[in-house]
Amino acid sequence: MRSSFRSPFVLTLLLALAFCAAGMAGPAERPGWKLTFDDEFDGKKLDLKKWNPNDPSGWERNSELQAYVTDAFEVNGGVLRIKAEKRDAFYSGKQRSITSGMMTTLGKFSQEYGRFEIRCRIPKGKGMWPAFWLLPVSRSWPPEIDVLEILGHEPNIVHMTQHYRDATAKHQSHGGWWSGPDFSADFHEFAVEWSPQRIVWFVDGVERFRSEADVPKERMYMLVNLAVGGSWPGAPDAQTKFPAAMEVDYVRVYQKTP
Repeated sequence: MRSSFRSPFVLTLLLALAFCAAGMAGPAERPGWKLTFDDEFDGKKLDLKKWNPNDPSGWERNSELQAYVTDAFEVNGGVLRIKAEKRDAFYSGKQRSITSGMMTTLGKFSQEYGRFEIRCRIPKGKGMWPAFWLLPVSRSWPPEIDVLEILGHEPNIVHMTQHYRDATAKHQSHGGWWSGPDFSADFHEFAVEWSPQRIVWFVDGVERFRSEADVPKERMYMLVNLAVGGSWPGAPDAQTKFPAAMEVDYVRVYQKTP
């Protein structure tokens, strides 16, 4: 007759296997939400079925210094790097001495309402201006939802903003900021949950800001970019290191399930 006794080692092994099996659902799964878009950057180059590697407008914003170029992207080890470099390129009507990258899902993915999230590490240094944001597919402006903006000389402060038009059609913005850890030191998750009633911003799973002011009610697409210079962060200084990079671990979008 076989004994039913199991050694502590066997019991520990069985418990470990049970925990592993429970975790096999995948890190992208979120209770109450359906995954509608994800890029884990597990390939060897930017997935052009998901992203456009260029600026859809093609013109300078906010007095920024960079030229957006299509070869500013590297994918390696499950991480996308958007590189800012000191090299010459023509953009928005003039020659520039700094290049960087912008990628968008315009014409490839858009969604009205849901959870939009990115896990990334930002570059430190004056003039660096990484962002993850949403714009309407109608190409009108506003609305705009800025999931994250960080200035490289203040790498511990994340800015979260909504742009809209009020009842008189005047541009307004409603935003907040949160001071946390040095976001250039490690990867962090930034997200919004956008519903018909409100927009809620999260950093590493914790709510940090919300807005109920004239919430957008149309499909929007995603933009991820690393701007350099401009009216807000100012130009790079002697301590700003090039090349610099915004590193992205993943981008995911969810729709709320009924």
